[in-house]
Amino acid sequence: MRRFLLIIFVLPLIAAVTGCVRRIVTFDSQPQGAEVYFDRKLIGQTPCKHEFLYYGGHHLELTKEGYTNFNTTLKLKGPIYEYFPLSVFSELLIPWQITDKHSFAFKLEQGQSRKAIVSPIEQPQPGLAAPRLEHIKEKPKQ
Repeated sequence: MRRFLLIIFVLPLIAAVTGCVRRIVTFDSQPQGAEVYFDRKLIGQTPCKHEFLYYGGHHLELTKEGYTNFNTTLKLKGPIYEYFPLSVFSELLIPWQITDKHSFAFKLEQGQSRKAIVSPIEQPQPGLAAPRLEHIKEKPKQ
């Protein structure tokens, strides 16, 4: 009975802390210091690293004062161990961490820059006043 309880409680705990795949993308630009917007969220200035959650298409925008904005869609492809059924082993069962790294470098051209499009969730919100409720009087029926 004791072994059974040990198996039921300890093995899931061990499985929960083992295995993990870290997905890291690195951005650099010429000249450096460009703001990097990954999926319409500001993640830093070049050179910078960012940990992402899923493979596939991601929107990328680089902006720098005095340079034309650079927009593209990155197609990040996962390694073979990230596709089903191998992903079950790489994500859950392997007792060490795997790091998948992707690197990109871009050359910015001089020109006129514009403000980047940012996700509405990420935009800073000015102090919003509490909504005022107004009582609307009904017109008397005639």
